[in-house]
Amino acid sequence: MFTKPVAQPKFSELESEILKWWKENTILKKSIENRSGENTKTFYDGPITANGDPHIGHALTFSMKDLYPRFWTMQGYKVSRSLGWDCQGLPVEYEIEKNLGFKEKRDIEELGVEKFNQMCKELVIERRGKIVELEELIGRLTNSEEEYATMDKNYIESIWWSLKEIYSKGLLYEGFKVVPYSTRAGTTLSNAEVALGGYKSFTDPGVTVEFPLADDPSTSLLAWTTTPWTLPTNFALALGKEIEYVVVLEKTTGKKYIVASKLVEQIFSGHDYSIERNINISELIGKKYIPLFNFFEGKKNCFVIVEGFHVNTENGTGIVHLAPYGEEDNEIFKEIGIVSIDVLDDQGDFTVKIPAYHGLNYREANSKIIEDLKNIGRLFKHEDYTHDMPMCWRTNTPLIYKPITSWYIKMSSLRSQLVENNSRINWSPKHIKEGRFGNWLAEIKDWGISRSRYWGTPLPIWKSQSGKVIVIGSFEELKGYSGKEITDPHKPYVDDITFEHDGEFYSRVPDVIDVWYDSGAMPFARFHYPFENKEKFEKKFPAEYIAEGVDQTRGWFYSLLAISTALFNKEPYKNVVVNGTILADDGAKLSKSKKNYVEPEILIKEFGADTVRLNFFLSPIAGGEDATVSTKSLKIYAQEFMIPLWNIYSFFVTYANLHNFEFDESLAGNARKNSDDHPWDHIPFDDIDDELDAWILVMLQKTIKECSLYMENFEIPRAGRTIKEFLDSLSKWYIRRSRDRFAEGDIDALSTLYYVIIEILKLAAPFVPFITEYIYGELAGKHGTNIPISIHLCDYPKFDAKFLDQYSNMEAEMKVIQSICELGHSIRTQKQLKVRQPLSELLVESTNPNLPALAPWMEELISKELNVLTVANSQNILKGDKLEVAEDLAQKIKVGLNIEITQELAEKGLLREIIRVIQAERKNRKFIQGESVIAEYFTEDEMIRAAIIKFENEIKEKTGLIDLKIMQSFDSDISEAKLGNSGIKLKLNRT
Repeated sequence: MFTKPVAQPKFSELESEILKWWKENTILKKSIENRSGENTKTFYDGPITANGDPHIGHALTFSMKDLYPRFWTMQGYKVSRSLGWDCQGLPVEYEIEKNLGFKEKRDIEELGVEKFNQMCKELVIERRGKIVELEELIGRLTNSEEEYATMDKNYIESIWWSLKEIYSKGLLYEGFKVVPYSTRAGTTLSNAEVALGGYKSFTDPGVTVEFPLADDPSTSLLAWTTTPWTLPTNFALALGKEIEYVVVLEKTTGKKYIVASKLVEQIFSGHDYSIERNINISELIGKKYIPLFNFFEGKKNCFVIVEGFHVNTENGTGIVHLAPYGEEDNEIFKEIGIVSIDVLDDQGDFTVKIPAYHGLNYREANSKIIEDLKNIGRLFKHEDYTHDMPMCWRTNTPLIYKPITSWYIKMSSLRSQLVENNSRINWSPKHIKEGRFGNWLAEIKDWGISRSRYWGTPLPIWKSQSGKVIVIGSFEELKGYSGKEITDPHKPYVDDITFEHDGEFYSRVPDVIDVWYDSGAMPFARFHYPFENKEKFEKKFPAEYIAEGVDQTRGWFYSLLAISTALFNKEPYKNVVVNGTILADDGAKLSKSKKNYVEPEILIKEFGADTVRLNFFLSPIAGGEDATVSTKSLKIYAQEFMIPLWNIYSFFVTYANLHNFEFDESLAGNARKNSDDHPWDHIPFDDIDDELDAWILVMLQKTIKECSLYMENFEIPRAGRTIKEFLDSLSKWYIRRSRDRFAEGDIDALSTLYYVIIEILKLAAPFVPFITEYIYGELAGKHGTNIPISIHLCDYPKFDAKFLDQYSNMEAEMKVIQSICELGHSIRTQKQLKVRQPLSELLVESTNPNLPALAPWMEELISKELNVLTVANSQNILKGDKLEVAEDLAQKIKVGLNIEITQELAEKGLLREIIRVIQAERKNRKFIQGESVIAEYFTEDEMIRAAIIKFENEIKEKTGLIDLKIMQSFDSDISEAKLGNSGIKLKLNRT
């Protein structure tokens, strides 16, 4: 006997039981240890930043990371499930700053770096617990064998080794460049991080400024900018080679201005002006102009008009003001010999180099600069200008571009190798490979890896007073130079280590490393390579599979490839699945400020982790597109997958227990493989007599074949949908059309359904690990002695090719039969004829090559489905008074349904209605199958009374009654039901 399932399970409660059972029985450990070490697959866990509470996006990535290790394990591979922790960097630092109420980077220094870093470390350790809790709730368990943390001493030493290797290849260098910079964080960002932060709209002052010619102060060049704060460092003006310029007379003031001819009307709108003449660019290039301010009076090669390759006439004046805070500007400065400078401190405040604005933040200084320009007569126009600005990915504040000395990896020189290595990677979805990611690689810039921060991997570069550089590749090497043992390689301890070498004093460059380098180094750094585990690393590199969100395309996906290419010239992963973004019901992105999402724990508690996983796997999210995850979408997945699966299980247990079906280990284990003693490779039946049994087995084998193929190709939504579609076929066709056989205790039907359920559970186990484990345990795991106790210790199903070959036409034939039934149902619906009302005849005309004529078993199946007395092959079916016709041109079939209802048919229809009402009352009173029941009835309808008397024995047989009699008394325990145009009172009692 099997334990009877509850009618309406609380999936999250079952999952809690299963999670506890997994841990108590060390199922994860068993799943790894019972697979051969000769047959392995490697999955890389992208390290998660333990800086805050996990959200629904984390549940998504945890699920994606769990799917394939489960799938591969059931396929026979040994797969470690290690976890990675991204412990360092700005995300963690910023969390501490928020907790402390810090507003600027200097607040950290006032607190003390040692104390601040200790707080960062403690936060990471504290937040790990909540992350692991959500991972387990969503069904992902990990083993500690290869768990790693980027803050660990050994991990950091491996990073130091890698940077020395890169330096020895001539790929690591120090450079002064204009780079993206976060004034709130007080550090540079990489171009990849800029891509992560996106853009936000801001309104800034747009000013048009006058620059009088030194040899003719009555004529000024007009330049436009939306960054007035850069004007104190204006060192040159740029004109475009292909642009036509004119001299314009402003009649009111008598001043003359030089601008692009194309923009005159826009610039002088509202002015009384005239165009005096065209002016050739050759007349202007090399001329001096009078600077706006005297902060840099006498600076070499400055305040000159030059040709600029980036000048256009899309807006402004066609003349560009050049300052150190533009990348193109600095390229021009190099060409003409202007030494660039930086006048802003780490927080974006003006330094003493600009006394008039010293201490003012660059944005705050805009208004004062504009006022000063107005006072000295250099402000031509001031207007508000709305534009998009890049945002810091962590602090959500606007970035600027700042000239800074940083350390770079020369990725631009590895462009061709990056592209070549990417060509060997399988991307899902495929368009990202050559699109989003490929385009990024094609334009790749050098990677600025140094950060002026605190909690991170220290840059292993020691520099002498004369500028000589030593890159340290190990702690032992540093000890050799300094004589000091490293206990903690973080700041500030490592900053205290100095040494003398060849007569010079060396101290460490104070920066830390970009946190994305930490995460990209995980393939080797987690094993402390090359100091140990060399063979282990090589065996697990590259990974067969990684998975993260689309936002990681230029984050972790790139950092892995960049470091792997620089060190090993090899792709670090073979397959990458990129998931899309979770949306709210209205299509908006999830946002803390909007509060348009539900916490994952709440969703899991209400719907269960399996349902949440299905929402990920079966929706476009797992295919790299955006989709909804909400209470609304989860209800759909519960109704379309979880509940049907549970109902199938419950249906089987009901009839198995009713007819004393005994557990059969051969059906659960399905261990037979390629035996000559049987007609098929491994289906555990010697023969199949019933066509519906054969059909559902065909559909199962087809589903196994397609699901496995889609999984191998990393087409996750398609793989999951094959299982859902099979469950539809199983419940809505096979079970529904086999109900009489189950009611009769047909052993073939029960055995087939049992086998099919166990196999589909195995197929679905990686997708929905909890419910499959629970049902498997109830139907098999608790009963067998030679089968695995857990479904996750089972082998993944393999389709039976011989069986599919033998029944190759079955699927196509059944499709035609189902189309015939759909046509019959459509006529019934059109004529408002309930299916319970028997009809006399259905004629079928088929020119479909898969089914030119109906076989007797097909006629019987259609007859029962459509409730018609006879089904017959026919030709030239024509609509008549009693014959309604419907046609399916695609399937090349036509049906004719006789809709005449004779007295005899009316009685049979009434009989079906009476049986339906009694069955509904049985269910309402929660009587179980096989339970003896006595029914009393009362009706004033003579036709109903006559039908009950005439068909009494049939009614009792179909409804499981031992007696059916007229009601003698009326009390409160009576139900009433609508029956035809009348009603009937019923009273059911257990004997």
